[in-house]
Amino acid sequence: MRGLPIFLGVVAIAFAGCSSNNNNNPGQCSLPSGTQTVLVYPAPGATAIPDNFGLVVLGSTSALPSSYGTYVVNNTTQNAGYFNNVGTPPNPLPTPNALPTFAAPVYQSSGNPGVSFVAGSSISVYLNNTSSNCVPTLLLGSFNVK
Repeated sequence: MRGLPIFLGVVAIAFAGCSSNNNNNPGQCSLPSGTQTVLVYPAPGATAIPDNFGLVVLGSTSALPSSYGTYVVNNTTQNAGYFNNVGTPPNPLPTPNALPTFAAPVYQSSGNPGVSFVAGSSISVYLNNTSSNCVPTLLLGSFNVK
């Protein structure tokens, strides 16, 4: 029974670390208020995307600030890396792409030219905001490379 107060103290400290007011815990990256964003290219669930795709396209209800970009994780090897901040997407959009479910999407791209992934890997794309110390945990979509 003597160990219980120590355990509860440790649990309380651990939960205090989850507070958004704690400067040592930057929190999750989030979208600007009222904005919806989805992964457009590669389409979520797509297979056989080239292993050197190097570019993702996002669709949003309004343009994301230029400080936003993406964080790309190879779920197979656990390698990850930041793609550049958002910019002008290619025209026409690469395929296969997904059409956002909201009207009049604003398209922006985030890339890292020259990056290549291990064939057969599952890739996940997360939102990143380089103007904060946030943790990129907002999953935008996943796909597989050939």
